[in-house]
Amino acid sequence: MSALDLDLLSDYLDGDQNEYGLDFAATHGFLCAIAVGPQFDKWLEELFEGNQSKAPKEIVAQIKLWLEDLRQKLSNEEGIEFPFEIEEADVESSLGDWAVGFVDAMFLNEDGWFTPEFEEQVVDLTLPMMVFSGVDDEDPQMESFRRNGQLMDEIAEEIPENLNEIYLMFHTPAK
Repeated sequence: MSALDLDLLSDYLDGDQNEYGLDFAATHGFLCAIAVGPQFDKWLEELFEGNQSKAPKEIVAQIKLWLEDLRQKLSNEEGIEFPFEIEEADVESSLGDWAVGFVDAMFLNEDGWFTPEFEEQVVDLTLPMMVFSGVDDEDPQMESFRRNGQLMDEIAEEIPENLNEIYLMFHTPAK
């Protein structure tokens, strides 16, 4: 098995040959949601819109390695490192793209994420991702968040810790 090569992934995912997958930042967001959230076995199929067999085998293997790397960092309590500056607190940024990928993966497994047991916590912990993804652009509350640059900076900084909290919520036994 080869080592994780983020440069190779970035070149492919942000390149013209990537017809079915998300871009690099959105793929990272998607994989983060898969890593921290409840089990979702169809993630690879969904990531490539059912066309994973058309992606280069090396890229698919690298994406699987990337997910495993994220899961390993979470289980070792190292936290997730972002492959871009998280301070870009704007919807039109790598963080915005990342949030789109995260929210896409989350809603593909909506029943797993929004169980009665965790729904309130999930809504609170994923609010920054929802704001940055731009999915609720008609929502006046979301729009007021997006117009406040300082607030956007603050909620961007919450994302790494929120990912850890979500991971613990779904991946530690109930007390």
